[in-house]
Amino acid sequence: MLTAEQFAQRVTDASLLDDRQLESIWSDLGSREATSEEFIQLAVRRELLTNYQVEKLIRGDRTGFFYGDYQTLYLVGTGTFARVYRAVQRDEGAVVALKVLRNRYSSDPEETKSFLREGRMGKTLRHPNIVPIHEVGTFRQSFYLVMEFIEGRNLREFVKVRKKLDPPEAIGVTIQIADGLDYAFQRGITHRDMKLSNVLVSSKGVAQLVDFGLAAASEKQSVKVEDHPNPRAIDYAGLERATGVRKEDKRSDIYFLGCMLYHMLTGHAPLHETKHRIQRLSVSRFQEVVPIAHHEPNLPQHLVMVVKKAMQLNPNSRYQSPGEIREDLKIAAQKLQRLTIATEDEDPQEAGTSSVELGLVGSFPGQAATDTVMLVESDTELQDLMREKMKKRGFRVLVTSDPTRAIGRFETSNESPANCVIFSTRELAREALKGFNLFGELKRTRKVPAILLLDEEHSAWAEQAKTSPHRTVVQMPIKLSQLKAHIDELLALTVDQ
Repeated sequence: MLTAEQFAQRVTDASLLDDRQLESIWSDLGSREATSEEFIQLAVRRELLTNYQVEKLIRGDRTGFFYGDYQTLYLVGTGTFARVYRAVQRDEGAVVALKVLRNRYSSDPEETKSFLREGRMGKTLRHPNIVPIHEVGTFRQSFYLVMEFIEGRNLREFVKVRKKLDPPEAIGVTIQIADGLDYAFQRGITHRDMKLSNVLVSSKGVAQLVDFGLAAASEKQSVKVEDHPNPRAIDYAGLERATGVRKEDKRSDIYFLGCMLYHMLTGHAPLHETKHRIQRLSVSRFQEVVPIAHHEPNLPQHLVMVVKKAMQLNPNSRYQSPGEIREDLKIAAQKLQRLTIATEDEDPQEAGTSSVELGLVGSFPGQAATDTVMLVESDTELQDLMREKMKKRGFRVLVTSDPTRAIGRFETSNESPANCVIFSTRELAREALKGFNLFGELKRTRKVPAILLLDEEHSAWAEQAKTSPHRTVVQMPIKLSQLKAHIDELLALTVDQ
């Protein structure tokens, strides 16, 4: 048990408080006979000391309070090679993140040289999705990096709390990570430690990469990767052995970026976790990844394909740069925007009805009669959506991805196979427009109601469509109830005729 004066002496020896601050504490306590607990409570309450500093002082630590011009406030994270502190610059009061190389590596000249070299390399990276390094320093026998302090948590903690992320959120985070990674790639810098804990997510939702090259720096000095303390360095070695590429292949970062997206979407790490180094290096570990659809069977197929391509074992079949996966994810985000689950209260009958947005919003109201609608579209998500929603409302649905085949069914059937045909330009583009126009010219089909469903990017084609009272153009996005109203109107015209 320390007395207040004994504790105050330790504070003085550590240079944490000056004479004026100490005197103000004694004055508020009213006596030097106060207990150390009273002294500590007052100092912490007045924010003159932190709990982390108090714990070190009680233990009798004499070092670790300062590194150069920076005073450590709290320990915020520990890694294989370094500890990270929330620190403050003594003169200016700026709050920073201080990454300090662990003592066991500080005594190794090669390790410290690599740490400082990689830190200086990191200083050259200035991108919104990379945590900037402001300073690389040495203090006595300690080596440290001064970085921007990010208010938030790392992505691993984020996923642990949330269990998994919704696809739009996972895509958004991955796009940001890929953007920062691509910026580094263009400067000849790879990461070599891609994992959820090396991404910080700020309180504003900005994702930023940390630790560029720091794992690789130490990895270069290891004689045997099996003896290396960083599990991710072993994972990289295992991947590159499994795929037969040279060490430090830049596409390895792409694979582990795909692993991160897989984990965010499913809440499961794609590579089974093990502390056994030989097992981490095993080829079978990479060959036996459970397909992402096993965990999340309802993920959109285009998103599943992005994950699969990023995690291809053959590096030549993988994305070749972070920019490529970023662009595919942007396309996936656009498609997913139309697949977003929405709630619409158009009328009391539809209140609380869930619907899928694929350029089509809402759900069909009740449909008593059984009419057949043929959808000409190659986008599987739109096919599934229309089939599901329209069947629920009494329609019989036929789906084909080929406009020529759709028209051929009318030419070869004795009876009309559908009461209305919808040609969608989502994936078929001009082929749908050509099919719609030809459908209106042929003797067998020109009186069959038809709709040309124009995607937003094809809106200018409306003028090229050959319309009539029972042949109309509908622009997306459109509410499903509105599309159903168009179908009803066209069918009513046919009955009247």
